[in-house]
Amino acid sequence: MPINNHYLSGRRRRRNGPLIVLLIFIVLLAAAACIWAAFPRGGGSPVSAGESVPASESVSQPESALPSGEPSEESAEESAGELSSEPVSEPAQDTGASAAALPEEQPAESTAAPAGSEPNAVDESYFSDALFIGDSRTQGFILYSGLSEATAYASQGLSVDKVFTDAVVTEDGQDYTVEQALENHSGEFGKVYLMFGVNELGWNYPDIFRDRYREVVQKVKETQPNATVYVQSILPVSKEKSDSSDIYNKERIDLFNGLLQEMASEESVVYLDVASGVADADGYLPADASTDGVHLNKTYCQIWLRYLEEHTAPAAAEGEGE
Repeated sequence: MPINNHYLSGRRRRRNGPLIVLLIFIVLLAAAACIWAAFPRGGGSPVSAGESVPASESVSQPESALPSGEPSEESAEESAGELSSEPVSEPAQDTGASAAALPEEQPAESTAAPAGSEPNAVDESYFSDALFIGDSRTQGFILYSGLSEATAYASQGLSVDKVFTDAVVTEDGQDYTVEQALENHSGEFGKVYLMFGVNELGWNYPDIFRDRYREVVQKVKETQPNATVYVQSILPVSKEKSDSSDIYNKERIDLFNGLLQEMASEESVVYLDVASGVADADGYLPADASTDGVHLNKTYCQIWLRYLEEHTAPAAAEGEGE
């Protein structure tokens, strides 16, 4: 009897085994389905290369994808690393501010005479027989300096070659070149002040500038044989202007001024380092001296005049004329 019961119990276990295994498999499958449902597909995966990113998370576009924009003013007038062989037009003078609105204070360092110089101060009457020839910087000087008796052959954009070609002097209803005007008034001037260079800074060959300037000096000496001829240095530009331009910069101005000093010595005329009278300690035009970094305001034109009053040819200052 016990044997039969044991035998029957074993048979029941063998019959129920596959059913138990099936139930366990079903339970495991159901559990797996529950786990899969709890985590949505792609919920924690990183963004693939082809998917878009929300605007709040997007990074800036590379430069190559950005619009190129309009060319800058400098790039329009200057080729990359190469200066034009044609004369470069001078920046237009800013006449928006009235003389009364210009600063009247003058920096102390700008009034000091250059080291080693011995100024021969004169008053404004010294310039009663003076002729000033130059570009728009000279125009501004005549306007702001108060030299009412001086004569000026000055025009915006005037350069050493245009002295012989452009009719910029109007007298008695007639237009003349500077050369013609000099001939018309032969021997009338006791001093002639020249200032050129800012319009020629873009010339590829600085030696040509020096040689053309020499021609102007020789024409002045020919038509005004008794005059003291002053060659004024090219005035500096502001540091901001210099740093932003391949043409109107300190390096080019220093190069051209060196050639002018050499030429003036060869022609036995007076070289005036006017730039040192208006420049800051680093050789730039002070920020408060100009609204465009090129043309001097009233205060600095009067500093310029003071420099001329303190730096004259000794013989002329003593009234001994040449």
